[in-house]
This record gives sequence, C-alpha cells and structure tokens, in this order.
Amino acid sequence: MYRSFLAALALLLSTSVYSQKISVSIFNELSLNTILITPTQGSYKLITGNGEIQLRTDQIIYLSKVGDSILVRDASFNLGTWSRVSIVGQTENDAIRIKPILPSFPARLYDDNLSFYIEFNRVMAINIVDREKYIASVVETEAGPNKAKEFYKAQSLIARTFALAHLDKHKGEGFNLCDGTHCEAYKGRIGLDKNIYTSTLATAGQVIVDTTMQFITAAFHSNCGGFTANSQDVWLTPKAYLVSVEDKHCRSSRNANWEVRIPLGKWKKFLQTKGVDTTAITDVKLYDFKTEVRPLYYPIANQKIPMIEIRSHFSLRSAFFSVVAVKNAIRIVGRGYGHGVGLCQEGAMQMASRGWKYDKIINYYYKNVKIVNINEVTPMEQDINIDIEKKDSTSVPLIHSNK
Repeated sequence: MYRSFLAALALLLSTSVYSQKISVSIFNELSLNTILITPTQGSYKLITGNGEIQLRTDQIIYLSKVGDSILVRDASFNLGTWSRVSIVGQTENDAIRIKPILPSFPARLYDDNLSFYIEFNRVMAINIVDREKYIASVVETEAGPNKAKEFYKAQSLIARTFALAHLDKHKGEGFNLCDGTHCEAYKGRIGLDKNIYTSTLATAGQVIVDTTMQFITAAFHSNCGGFTANSQDVWLTPKAYLVSVEDKHCRSSRNANWEVRIPLGKWKKFLQTKGVDTTAITDVKLYDFKTEVRPLYYPIANQKIPMIEIRSHFSLRSAFFSVVAVKNAIRIVGRGYGHGVGLCQEGAMQMASRGWKYDKIINYYYKNVKIVNINEVTPMEQDINIDIEKKDSTSVPLIHSNK
C-alpha cells in the first residue's frame, strides 16, 4: 500500500514538460540547517522513508540537518531521521508556513507541496507548486499590489514566458528554478491582492514567442525615461523584437526622473581610467552633455565613453542622463530606472489604467511577437529527477522532461 502511495505521490510531484507544476528551490541563497514548518490551511501528510504521518493544522514540525540526513521532530518527540522527506497537500488550497531557524530568516507562506533533502552541505527545500500560483507570486513580487488588471495580465505573460523558457536553469541540481533574482523573485503565496491571481489565471498557458515560435527574452524594467533601449546597446546581442521605442506614458511616473551629484575629483579620476587627459580640460563647462533621447556614449575630449560603463561605475539608476558641471561637482540629471530594455513597467501601468488591453501593451514594447498557448511551442527535452527515497534505498524516480 505504501508503494502505491509513493507512485501516486510521484504523479503529484511530477513537473513534466510545461506541466502545471514547477519545482522551485526556496530560501535558495541561505545555507539552511534547521527550519520550522507549520501547516496553516488545507490538509498535509508528511511522507518519510517509513510511511506517512497526517499533520494537524498549526502543528509545529522541525527539520534539521544531521550529517547527510534530515532529523524530523515535533514539539515533543523525535519522529525519525531520513535522507528525504516530503510534505504533500491533500486539497486544492493547501498552504504551509516555513520559518528558517538556522540561519534565522523571516517566515514565508507557501502553496502546495514540499520536498526536503541534504545537498551542498545544507537542507534543500523544494516547493513543487502549481504553475499559475507561482506566476502570480512572481508578478506580485516584481510589480507590487494595487495595479490595473491588464497590467497584471501583461506582467504574468512576461513571468510565464521567462519561467517556461528557463525550466532547465537548475537541471543539474534537480529542480527547475530558484527563488532569487538569478531566476525570478519568488516569495511564496501571494498576499491580499487577489486581482493578481485572477489576472494570471485569465492568461493561463499564454506565452510570448518570436517569428520562429521561440520564447522571447522577456526583458522588463521599472521606467525607461521616455525611450526604451535596443538590446544590443545594453547586452551586445541584438534581438529583433527588443528595439527602442518612444514611451510618453511613463514620463511623469515616480521613477521617471532622478538626480545625483558626483565630486568633480571623482569624475575626473574615472575619466582618466578611460584614457581621458583631464588636465587638458581647462573649462569645467566642457564636461557638460545634454540629451533628450537615450544616448549610447558620453562624448568628452574627442573620446566616447559608453553610458552603461558610467552607470555601472557610479551605480546610477539608469544609463539615460545628462551631465552638468557645477562648481566642484558634476550634476547627473537622469531619466528612468533600470536597463531600459523591453517592457517599461511604469509605462505599462499607465497604459493599463487608460484602458489598453494586455496584448496591445505587449505588442507595443516587443515588436513582431505573438501571444500563443504554450502547447504551440515545441519543447526541448531534459530530465529532472526527484527521488522519494525509502529507508532501504529503494525509490520511486520522478522522471520529467522540461524546456
């Protein structure tokens, strides 16, 4: 009977090609040693090498690294030590709270199922979550609450396109994606704004592809300052659909304008590292540079310095700025926030609030693309294995094929 249950569990946790489940390494940047888990909603079973244990709502369970195994205990007793344990929801609306203890980190709430094992000298915590719940959470993290539904629909398309295009990003580690910005920022179950989830469901299964039916590079940023950037001007690689467009919608938004001052000495020192002879610049006004469109270079003393290099060196909000010399400082008058490639979030928010539909927003920022169902995209094969091991080393392998 237990083997039958494991077989059912294997199907439940399966994350096959473009399936409705995605496996995500959570708290991925922490070296987890001990965590506390508490079911808060629905019904959960703890699956171990010896069988299954029904968990109660609000029951406290500790998982700790002990060598290459996980010690499981509740508030009163040690329940056992196993190489892997899984926590599987029994309903359509299960939620569980996870609190890292060592190291300490704020608790987060997660949907659906979890698997724990030891790898890389730490506890690996894998959330096997419904794809659309994952997408909605990413949208909430990357866009925030209380926005127009059509904006959330556009952002969900971007998040889903990225996720499904990168399901093999952690193939060698046994899961699809991590919860850091290395993949997509994911902080568990969405909060109070249910419009995010309903908007995500309204576009369920939809992705953005180019003219060859391949996933696009779904780049986005906070604010473009009035003009988005060509992909090759930021990342060297040209993409036919990532070309500069004028965007009047974002120009009065929160991140549209900014300003910083840099001591003239620091500015000169930087220019000198780029081969500029600052001793030959006798008039401070020769440092001035004014632009109304997104520039590629800062011209100075017959040289051209890439704006992205200046941005990187001084940690500026964008590479779209003018330069004004004032006394013993350089005044940087900037526009926008982020790399400037692809969708401008604050521009898209304004479009949505003015009645633009999500497909029109997508096609404004990404040129010659199509919105299609994921089933129309031909996947590349890969294998992701998640084993639910028994104490006698027999196992039920979960073989998945993912893009």
